[in-house]
Amino acid sequence: MRFYFLLLLSLMGLNCSAQSERGAVAVEIDSLFKTYNRTDAPGCAVLVVKDKVVVFKKGYGMANLGYNLPIVPASVFDIASVSKQFTGYAIAKLIQQGKVSIDDDIHKYLPEIPQFGKTITIGHLLHHTSGLRDWPSALHIAGWRWGEIFTFEDIMRMVKKQQDLNFEPGSKYSYSNTGYNLLAAIVEKVSGLSFRNWMAANLFKPLGMNSSQVADDHQLVINNLASSYESNGEGFNQVNDALTAYGSSSIYSSVEDLAKWVIYFQQGMADNDPVISRMLEESKLTNGEKNSYCYGLIQDSVNGVKTISHNGGWAAYNTVIVNYPAEQLAVIILSNAGGFHTDPLAAAVAELFLKDKAKMPILDKPSAAPLPAVKVSDKILKNYAGTFKLGSGWYATFTLEKGELMVQANGEAKFPVEAKSDSLFWVPAYQSSFTFVNTNGKANVVKYKGIMAERVIPMKLSPEMLNAFTGVFHSPELETDYVLSVVNSKIQVHHMRLGDFDLEADLVSPDLFTSELGAIKFERSKEGKISGFKISSGRVNNLRFDKR
Repeated sequence: MRFYFLLLLSLMGLNCSAQSERGAVAVEIDSLFKTYNRTDAPGCAVLVVKDKVVVFKKGYGMANLGYNLPIVPASVFDIASVSKQFTGYAIAKLIQQGKVSIDDDIHKYLPEIPQFGKTITIGHLLHHTSGLRDWPSALHIAGWRWGEIFTFEDIMRMVKKQQDLNFEPGSKYSYSNTGYNLLAAIVEKVSGLSFRNWMAANLFKPLGMNSSQVADDHQLVINNLASSYESNGEGFNQVNDALTAYGSSSIYSSVEDLAKWVIYFQQGMADNDPVISRMLEESKLTNGEKNSYCYGLIQDSVNGVKTISHNGGWAAYNTVIVNYPAEQLAVIILSNAGGFHTDPLAAAVAELFLKDKAKMPILDKPSAAPLPAVKVSDKILKNYAGTFKLGSGWYATFTLEKGELMVQANGEAKFPVEAKSDSLFWVPAYQSSFTFVNTNGKANVVKYKGIMAERVIPMKLSPEMLNAFTGVFHSPELETDYVLSVVNSKIQVHHMRLGDFDLEADLVSPDLFTSELGAIKFERSKEGKISGFKISSGRVNNLRFDKR
């Protein structure tokens, strides 16, 4: 009897110790999110799964500022691109059922998509190697304004009109939401169910994810919804979320529901479930390079600790799920605050459980800021005046003004620099430094953050040269027009929905301009006259506009 009594006391001690440790971790998590623990601002919901058990869940901040409703673990958020892993699960399950193959040409299921003269496979869509244009940038160029309605039908109309690919399928990785929308369309075509109903029947209901749903109608009433907000400098503005881009986004869920998915996923890994295992299959590009983007999931490692994760962001929602499979740990964060940084906070939460295992390596980056300022003669400073090319369309111009060196990146304000030596200059506004090379004479190179920027001689466009770029330019792919004219010695662009904005001429490359839409490269006929231009913006390359 005495033995069992001592054993009971021992187990009680272990349990108290575990509870005490969890309590201490909870206090530390609270400290990480104290900035958001307010009753007058949006915030986030945080949940931690350890050894397939929820060990922490809490809400910080407000779900609805108008009605003073706090965020709780049951609050529902637009999880944005975290949705992609559920699309990946759907495809992996259909492959396991023998209904589709990763090597299938997508035209087998979606014959209405242009052929492009290239084969695009389901695998290309899954691994973001299809070359299809990403719809957010493409539709914005077409005239959609951020914050208005983007529907699945809009996306499908866009891709059906696409005339060229960004690149040869399989040759590059380029994140494409459009590809995941087409995967959802394939699920619908193969199953005969709407994507919303397939997810409900095959995943959400079986796992008891009763607060989760696919939004295929932006007017749906969503219970317990946390509205999203962004700062206006004095308070917060509510951000409109009218997106139905299912497949790539548009799933609503809570941290409590997502914990059920995470536990199911972790158990599937442990059991070598063929569907879950398939979701972790990576791919290779045609040049043999590894592509670590899987079925809506990214595999990586920090200090040798493997991670499986995906984040998302839309309409001021910011979301992430990070799995640490070997440690049976997962961190889920859903936020309704614009500018919220999910990844570093998720890593900080994980460190509390993994101790030193998951700490990011500290890089030795000595700063020039603490060095004392020195006086440099005007004679030397004059050798540094000029323009240096940091990258494509990116320049820094140094000017000497009243004995002080100033720096200005194109399209930005002008800032003073502090001399730390005859060649090293600190820019407080950048929190970084420039080092001039070959200081015996006129410096032809400046080093900035590892970039060796060479001196260039900026060209100047005369009024006659500017006039050559004016006219009406039409995109047959997007069915939209831009009108270009010269206003105040600059090329001004007008669009019926996007308004007016200026083009900034590249300082050295003829016919190349930058704008809020992206880089614009004009093309000329054999006679040397402007015949059109191509826009490249992030995940959209060489979108053609013809001069009318």
